[in-house]
Amino acid sequence: MFIELNGVRHHYVSKGEGPPILLVHALGGSLHSWYGVIENLSLHHHVVALDLRGHGRSEGQGTAFSIQGWSKDVSALIDALELPAVTLIGHSLGTIVAQHLAVERPEAIDALVLIGGISYFEPPMKDAYEQRAKLVEAEGLDALVDDWLPGAIAPRTAAKLPQLVGLMRDAFLRNDANSYAKACRALANMPSIKREAIGQPTLLMVGDHDRSTPIAMTEELHRDVPVSRVKVIPGAAHWVPLEQPDAIAAAVLEWLT
Repeated sequence: MFIELNGVRHHYVSKGEGPPILLVHALGGSLHSWYGVIENLSLHHHVVALDLRGHGRSEGQGTAFSIQGWSKDVSALIDALELPAVTLIGHSLGTIVAQHLAVERPEAIDALVLIGGISYFEPPMKDAYEQRAKLVEAEGLDALVDDWLPGAIAPRTAAKLPQLVGLMRDAFLRNDANSYAKACRALANMPSIKREAIGQPTLLMVGDHDRSTPIAMTEELHRDVPVSRVKVIPGAAHWVPLEQPDAIAAAVLEWLT
């Protein structure tokens, strides 16, 4: 399905009935990154997932990207679909969008789930995302994909499900290079978030093999977010929604019950 949000045509899916859950994907991802999670959660909930502008099938290549802008798009979708207060689930970049919206519009967010949550980036990491953007602009996504994949999924997953590696490679290369570069810069320049102001109950999930947003970063979020709980997913790396969607869905359902 498609909908116009803040002047940009967005792609989204809506499935199931019950209390609403809204999913926000990672950098270079799309709503299809959540496919297995959606199939499980939609048995008990009304699940909505959105392609952020410049990602997946949503437009936006000619527009500016920022955490604040993506947050406004998610907020506009909540209003357009007339959703009651949602459980907002973010992955990686999506966790920053979720945190920002939880602080800026607390009445719309009933609970938070942050998977591979980002607290903040030290200057070297910001520089790394700027260099990634420049590399993609100069040489395309092919120059990055072979370095990206090993950190995306755990070695055991790669050995057990080599077809997943191929599909992830294909999905990554289907990104628009200029949009991906702009998204890298938006992430590097993310706003400071007053996490002590996050009043929603928050579940923090992270794979035990996650190199991109390691357990230490989740522990930092746990210290900053007043009402939070940590759940470590064994045998998973950064793209745990693809590696272990059943574990993600089960943890969310147990937490919400």
